[in-house]
Amino acid sequence: MKRSKGFTLIELLVVIAIIAILIALLLPAVQQAREAARRTQCRNNLKQLGLALHNYHDTFNTFPPGYVDVDGGNTERTNGGWAWTVHVLPQLEQANLYGQFNLDTTPFALTTPAGVAVANQSLVKTVLPMFSCPSDPKPEMIANNNGASGNGAGTAAIATCSYMGVLGPFDGAPCTNNGAVVNVDKRNIGVLTVNGSVRIRDILDGTSNVFAVGECRYIENTTDIGGNAIGSQRNFCFGSITNNGGPNCANNGYNNNGAHNHIRSTRHKLNGPLLSASNLHRAYSSWHTGGAQFLMCDGSVRFVSENIDHTNTNFVSNPSNVSGPYGTYQRLAGRNDGQVIGEY
Repeated sequence: MKRSKGFTLIELLVVIAIIAILIALLLPAVQQAREAARRTQCRNNLKQLGLALHNYHDTFNTFPPGYVDVDGGNTERTNGGWAWTVHVLPQLEQANLYGQFNLDTTPFALTTPAGVAVANQSLVKTVLPMFSCPSDPKPEMIANNNGASGNGAGTAAIATCSYMGVLGPFDGAPCTNNGAVVNVDKRNIGVLTVNGSVRIRDILDGTSNVFAVGECRYIENTTDIGGNAIGSQRNFCFGSITNNGGPNCANNGYNNNGAHNHIRSTRHKLNGPLLSASNLHRAYSSWHTGGAQFLMCDGSVRFVSENIDHTNTNFVSNPSNVSGPYGTYQRLAGRNDGQVIGEY
């Protein structure tokens, strides 16, 4: 009597075990390959933004403002203004979209101050792929943008963004002291500043040594290191400012809560913990392992380690001391601080 050929149960289990081991070995490699592809796409997005910024500079002989604040930063602007990302839309082959915005009123306005209807509130929902890092699991839109206001606008949705302009090493902004504007440029030593018009020749530290744009990951319904509930959402076109006053601009800070800002400083540690709910400040960050990518002012893209030297001992001191001791990470955000950049 012939015996039928086939696998025994033990042989079958051995084969299954071998397949499982191979899958376990190969799966991390596949995941790493996918993340490498996402990181490359993110890098290409930043290069595209860099090219747009330089084409803007070629046209207007200046980089765009970080965002336009019509009050000059001397009062709180929860209505917000148009960010640098909107100003470079024509250089991103989005001239038709740019032409539909009414820049004479706020991004969320339904009408102009004169009562003329505008389409801004619907246009800010436009999702553009070059503003999204593939590794960032953010939604395409912030569905409930608290703080949206101005000329008939209430709570409104807005498209999200993974990239923020670099204001400088400090959070401070232009402010008033006894009614007069004081030291309006002392802390705005980055490239994309409020109402700024920075030229390449103003970047005295060298374009390859200064950040222009960095990654900011989408965070919502999280807590700071003290356990306070906070959210940090990113949008593609809207910025605003909070002026807390005080002598020598010492108490000034940007309101980075919700979707209210499109520029950041390097005050806080890269990929570091969120410091407090009360300050509402946010760090540059990414979902890439070990750091984040930054667009330099020369158009190149650098991956910066989250372990980069970070020392900012005077971020709340008198802004005239811009040459005080601070780390490599902070120095990379200043265009003309004259400090030597170390290895990073």
